[in-house]
Amino acid sequence: MDDRTTVHVRRTATLALWALLAIACLLGLAAAGATSPPSSTMLREPTYVGPLTAGAHAALGAPQPGSGGWYWPIGTEDFQGWSGWLDPRGAYVHVAQDMPCAYGHPVYAIGDGVVFISRADTGGYGVGGAPGGCIIIAHTTAAGTRFHALYGHVYGLKVKTGEHVQAGEVIARVNGCRHLHFSVHPGFTYRDGNPYAGHVPKSWADHGGYVDPVKFLKTNPRAVAYEPPALPRTEITTQAPPLQFGAAAGFAYWTEEGGAGSVTWRDDLSTGARTALAPGDVVPAFDTRRYDFEALAAPALGFAVSDHEPVLTLKAKHDTPPWGEDASLVASLTNFAGAPLQGGILKLQRSNGGRWENVRLDVTGAAGEATFLYTPSAATALRVTFAPPADQPAARIYLAARSKNVTVTPHAALTTPRVPAVIDAADLVTAAGDLLPHHPAGGYSVDLVFQRRADGGDWVTQLTVAAVNRDIKGSDATRFVGHARLSAGSWRVQAVHPADVAHALSTSSWRPFTVE
Repeated sequence: MDDRTTVHVRRTATLALWALLAIACLLGLAAAGATSPPSSTMLREPTYVGPLTAGAHAALGAPQPGSGGWYWPIGTEDFQGWSGWLDPRGAYVHVAQDMPCAYGHPVYAIGDGVVFISRADTGGYGVGGAPGGCIIIAHTTAAGTRFHALYGHVYGLKVKTGEHVQAGEVIARVNGCRHLHFSVHPGFTYRDGNPYAGHVPKSWADHGGYVDPVKFLKTNPRAVAYEPPALPRTEITTQAPPLQFGAAAGFAYWTEEGGAGSVTWRDDLSTGARTALAPGDVVPAFDTRRYDFEALAAPALGFAVSDHEPVLTLKAKHDTPPWGEDASLVASLTNFAGAPLQGGILKLQRSNGGRWENVRLDVTGAAGEATFLYTPSAATALRVTFAPPADQPAARIYLAARSKNVTVTPHAALTTPRVPAVIDAADLVTAAGDLLPHHPAGGYSVDLVFQRRADGGDWVTQLTVAAVNRDIKGSDATRFVGHARLSAGSWRVQAVHPADVAHALSTSSWRPFTVE
């Protein structure tokens, strides 16, 4: 072996060693990437194959604004438990809400906005992870927060980059993935510059800037243009030039001089009913904050009153919801004449320990209404407040308002009492069940009503037993247990939680049994 051969062999060995080191480094990097991926991506997602619910079928029609004034992008909030916020996908998490629906289902813009991106060839948004349609729209909340909403797995794109869209407008249709991938990213700067991400590494504590889209829409109302109507103006005609005219608390007052002397009049601004005040009746101080008043132009005699105070009401569609379910409340914001104030930001507040705290925000639509959902755990006093924007249009300046209180009282939840189907007449009958929410052990919160079937077939109450409360280890529920001695016959038992300061009257289903 000559020197050249020796050098060549050494060189080959050195290159081989470097090659092995390079492979080892690559394998190490690959392994590191598997446990800590460096960037966001769009992983392959399954195709929805489950049946559509009645709610999803109903959403095929024109949508209605949902929570916070936003339109749900598939027309319904019924996502049927499908993949949601932060669902794990290996080393990644899902930063969106998947909304299952049929192929071809329309996709609606959740609010007014400007199209940031509209592409039919975005990686991962087609069936089986192939390229597919994706639209990103810039929207703004009522508080001024700007965010991107991503609508993925779509086809038939109807909007282009840079175009303006209107709330509820059909922007595309759902493709063969049979679900809409919907995400929200406040702000327009992305951690790794990828606006198409559907999944981000678990190690990213900020989730790449994405937020729970459903929670975001429910807690950040849609920006609707504030369009108050003209102030309601009531003209009051008089027989003589009015003196000392003004208004307070829904009534206009003025004085006229006539042949019989001075007479002071009062006019109900809501009904127009007019009455003369008796001697000695006191005219209240005029409310110059709420009302404007001015004399009518000659030759008319009288004056006009304009009212700056809006009318804010809150009504519960059902003020005694089942335990754990929402109470639906509708707020209405109009002026004194009944004309709606659109775009008014309302706050739902609850009374808590003598203080009022905000629990929901919403914005009124064209009809001046906003719908709130609230799940009470006990009887709760609620109200809504309205604060107008600082820059109201001239001649349409309204004051802040507050509704009257509405109390929502939930039912307690009672399971059907558990009793053996057949019981020996010599044995003590024991009926037991569960009660939510938790009630103190040792107390008596539930009555057990025992009815016996009479010869004619009617059920007749024979006795009522107070059941004792018992704690259930590891559970928020309370066990209720009651005992009775019953004669032979056909019986049934029902659990009743009487109405109290916290809960409405609540009843369980009947449990039939036989005593022999």
